[in-house]
Amino acid sequence: MKHIFILNPYAGKTMFAENLREKLAQIKGLDYFVFITRYAGYETELVKKICHYFSNEKLRFYCCGGSGTMRNMLNGFKDLSEVEVAFYPCGLTNDFIKCFGEQEKRFYQIEELIDGDVISLDYIRTKEGVAVNTLSLGMDSDYAMMMERYRMSSIFGKQVPYVLALLYVLLVSKPQPYEIYVDDKKLEGQFTELVIGNGCVLGGTMQFAPQSDLTDGKADYVFVHKNGLLPVLMRLAKKDFEGIRKYAECGVCETIRIRRKDGSPIAMNFDGELVQNVRVWEAELVRKGLNLVVPKGVSADAE
Repeated sequence: MKHIFILNPYAGKTMFAENLREKLAQIKGLDYFVFITRYAGYETELVKKICHYFSNEKLRFYCCGGSGTMRNMLNGFKDLSEVEVAFYPCGLTNDFIKCFGEQEKRFYQIEELIDGDVISLDYIRTKEGVAVNTLSLGMDSDYAMMMERYRMSSIFGKQVPYVLALLYVLLVSKPQPYEIYVDDKKLEGQFTELVIGNGCVLGGTMQFAPQSDLTDGKADYVFVHKNGLLPVLMRLAKKDFEGIRKYAECGVCETIRIRRKDGSPIAMNFDGELVQNVRVWEAELVRKGLNLVVPKGVSADAE
């Protein structure tokens, strides 16, 4: 087996790329290649080229970066059920592996992943690509959109875009009218934030579901009503998941369809990567369609 490491040198700490190379060089008998990303989305191109070049080889791919790197890497495969992928978390939040509870820390040991097991997990599929953790829109996608805009300007430092984007969503972002179908149930109203999760954590710290079953083919959803964002955030901080139901629509679903009632295009945050100008979003959970490499003994229902 060839081990393919897709490494995003811009994720997390700047020295992790060199440290990872040193670790891999010390593992005897490891047949591996390291590929460095050049820009956001380059992971997708790399995967397609590597799969074509090594078409007759058994491959295991390692995402060495954050949630966005993982999402972009997965979108390079024709059929996720035919490949093995691992997530070596090097980003700022790494939300997806928080689903594994106390066992999360073992994912940070690259040796454990190389010697790991493969388990089958769910993922989210849309016409615009796949995600493993969350789809989110509203204030969250507005924040991601403004982050991209401010980062493009050379006059801002590394931290200023985060502050400016946060100020924008707090002062300018408004609830919008949506028509939503969760399975066969129709929901309508003005919502501030919409989150659909295969995982259960968004933004590094916000756990929006009490637990996540990564093998049941269902997603948790939280749709925050107009003027409900602050009460929801306060209750989520206390892990009062029942308390948020007064201010949000909550439940589980296998499929979802979202459109703005005024017909405007929607920007969606895909595991930290922004996808824009889609008028109707349709997503479904693919049950046990992702072969994820985990440290030996780690299970999908870890507490």
